[in-house]
Amino acid sequence: MKVAVVTGVSSGIGQATAAKLAKSGYRTFGTVRSAIDSHSDIELVRVDVRDRDSVEEGIASIFERAGRIDVLVNSAGSALISAAEETSTEEARELFETNVFGVMRMTQAVLPAMRAQRSGRIINISSVLGFLPAPFMSAYAATKHAVEGYSESLDHEVRNFGVRVIVVEPGF
Repeated sequence: MKVAVVTGVSSGIGQATAAKLAKSGYRTFGTVRSAIDSHSDIELVRVDVRDRDSVEEGIASIFERAGRIDVLVNSAGSALISAAEETSTEEARELFETNVFGVMRMTQAVLPAMRAQRSGRIINISSVLGFLPAPFMSAYAATKHAVEGYSESLDHEVRNFGVRVIVVEPGF
């Protein structure tokens, strides 16, 4: 049975993706920052993508339970609606911690095993704002531009190992 890990399953795209993967026959692990009602087909793991130790512990527990990870869906994310001139660097930094560095932490935690098994899919949820402008969304758009560049470059780094990186760009 293939194993999938989906971040941010408390709501939205992460929740829907995890449910679809579980229904499609994947053993599905969903990450959450804090306790939520359990999903019958989704095994919940407490992970805060903003914290390296939390990511490493969560991924280690999944490997202990399942022995492998075939699919990683980086869906955890935050948004910020604010004029560029009014967005503090601290607000932007917090957004980058989740939307960009969280993706990097999760990817770095699963990639060695995917390379070793010579297969895997990393699916990074971006946004149409990763390539289109929108007023009052500059900091958020900057994070999604970063996810786009990271994902496309990473795909070229790992494809010879049987690992592919895919970007999904939902609209709103």
